[in-house]
Amino acid sequence: MNTDLTKRQRLRFFLINCSAFAIIFLLLGVITITLLNQSAYSQTDESLVRMSRDTKTIDLEIKRYEQKNPFLFQRNGDNQPMDNRFNTQIILWSKDGRILNKYSLGAKFTPINDLTLNTEDVDKVHAFSLKNQDSETLNFHSYLIKASSLDNQVAYVQFITNTNPIQSSLENFKMILIIGLIVFWLLSIGLSYYLSKYNMKPVLKSWRKQQEFVENASHELRTPLTIIQNNLEHLFTKPNDKVIDQADSIAQSLNEARRLKSLTSDLLTLARSDTNELTLFKKPTATHEFIAKLTQPFIEMAELGDKSFHVLSNEELIVNFDVKKIHQVIVILLDNALKYTKAGDSITVSSIKQGNFWQLTIQNTGPSIDLESLPYLFDRFYRQDDARSKETGGYGLGLAIAQQIVKDHAGTIKVENIKPQGVKFSVKIPID
Repeated sequence: MNTDLTKRQRLRFFLINCSAFAIIFLLLGVITITLLNQSAYSQTDESLVRMSRDTKTIDLEIKRYEQKNPFLFQRNGDNQPMDNRFNTQIILWSKDGRILNKYSLGAKFTPINDLTLNTEDVDKVHAFSLKNQDSETLNFHSYLIKASSLDNQVAYVQFITNTNPIQSSLENFKMILIIGLIVFWLLSIGLSYYLSKYNMKPVLKSWRKQQEFVENASHELRTPLTIIQNNLEHLFTKPNDKVIDQADSIAQSLNEARRLKSLTSDLLTLARSDTNELTLFKKPTATHEFIAKLTQPFIEMAELGDKSFHVLSNEELIVNFDVKKIHQVIVILLDNALKYTKAGDSITVSSIKQGNFWQLTIQNTGPSIDLESLPYLFDRFYRQDDARSKETGGYGLGLAIAQQIVKDHAGTIKVENIKPQGVKFSVKIPID
């Protein structure tokens, strides 16, 4: 793959990951701060509304104003004061907008000296700000109601609470949150760099496999085409010869043409499976009859080669699968078993039910597979012994095709060596 293209793709992955993390952290911060603002001030506002409905508290403040006694408390049965206003102040307004209870407010009146009455805020929670003597901004929430007292002097009652502590806490929390999000976003940059590198691995792996596939396919196609071309060119040099005189060249060309047809068919099967175009035509099939009919020709071929062939534990099962495709899988495995065994060896086919799967096992007592080769046995064009595979006419595609067909059936295929010598292939296909 082009190096510049790889770098651009990796940079693209890196920017996408960075942007995704940034958006996630930004949304997290906005949602957290919004919810915190709503919850923090909602409790304060609800407290103001509840206090405005407490007639005893309002009457107590009016008594303080009338008696000019700011230390007057309402007591409960335990003779304890009930003044729980804390940071909340109650202001009594006259009709003409004067604060009546300046004396009972005492020092609390100083910060709100510039407060004015706005009758449009009746029965509403209102936020406002004032400047104190030191030019510091004081933030308040207030709730204004009309007075229900018979005292004509008190026209409105306003409940106000200083929200500076809440706002200060929110500002501190926002600062901590922003710093935390920035730190984690910086960490996500490093993670994005790693992810961009990690995301490129399957792309590069796929590209390498594609390149190897094209190179191997080109090589395998080139060999039979070259032989056919050379034989045809040779025929042109002998225009007067009869067919019988060039029978060997013609037979060789036909043999290579058959090999070429088989190879292109295998390549087409793999290409269709890669693009998910491989269609399965499943139908319920009796495995006993299917295995018996399929293995009959191989039993005869084994006998001709002085090899023993056994079909064991062939349980009668009804399994839903594509008959032609599974037939192809078994033929590939049996064909390999015959190719890689010699006279005196044995081949065993076992068909049993294992849980909700149909398990088909094909094992032989031929040479075991090198441990280094086992992980790559199902790779395309992989051949453990290249020279031996060419003698048997193999391209290294059979097991790759078998694996793909089994995967399309949602099954599994495995290979393992058996002791003291031999190879076992196990295929599992779901029964339903």
